[in-house]
Amino acid sequence: MGTLRISFGLSLTLLVLLVAFPVSAQTSGTDRLFMGFDEEAAVVDSQWWEGQGEIAEGSDFDAVIARPVAAFQLREAVEIGGRVGFGRTDSSPGTPDGTGATDLDLWGKYHFGVQGDAEWAIGGTATVPTGDDTAGLGFDAFSLGGFGSMRYRLSQGFISASVGVRLNGDGQFRGPGTELEGKTSVTGNVGWLYPISDTVTFVAEADAESRRFERNGSVPGVGTVVRVLGGINLRVANRGMVRVAIVGGLTDDAPDLQILGGYAFHF
Repeated sequence: MGTLRISFGLSLTLLVLLVAFPVSAQTSGTDRLFMGFDEEAAVVDSQWWEGQGEIAEGSDFDAVIARPVAAFQLREAVEIGGRVGFGRTDSSPGTPDGTGATDLDLWGKYHFGVQGDAEWAIGGTATVPTGDDTAGLGFDAFSLGGFGSMRYRLSQGFISASVGVRLNGDGQFRGPGTELEGKTSVTGNVGWLYPISDTVTFVAEADAESRRFERNGSVPGVGTVVRVLGGINLRVANRGMVRVAIVGGLTDDAPDLQILGGYAFHF
């Protein structure tokens, strides 16, 4: 029921925004997704620096995380980037929690340019197990992935889609005794960037990944994860942007609720 209430709330918010604000501008290339930031078919003009905060709530696991996100146009049509965070978790009694770093996520992609109304990209991702798995902030497992993505210009805004695969190594979660056997997972993301005004863009996303690990015992967060998001990109300066989003989990292994907020500077 909690997930249904979240999904209904996100849908109602979108409906109110579309009715209340007339469209007067086309989405710019500086608008980016939240969950699909690394795999979408878009590249930064030169650099993107974002400070981001996250509050996540689950049935037996809550977390507060701060992270920087950085992306660079290494050469024409080539973007590289990464994110890593530091956070604190709060779990049910008898379950380890604490403070520590998150895993380091890296990506690189090649953008094929704009062909008519469509643009395409291919790339790869990597996860380095820098996170504190005892505190529930990482899985102590390397992963490598590849993806393909497209972005299509509509009369107003863009739609975006990506699909990929990820090879996950063996790891553990919350210390010894919770060993994880890595599997090959499939990822997918669909997004919509809709300009509400010259300065505000609404972002809607659905994001999914199949099971990353086989479990040894009860380990949340390693099975199939499906999430939906509603957010806002608000340009507050020539090159500055406030980004806020609410994420609802649709599967047991996804957080019930995530709140994302940050400030991005791009040039």
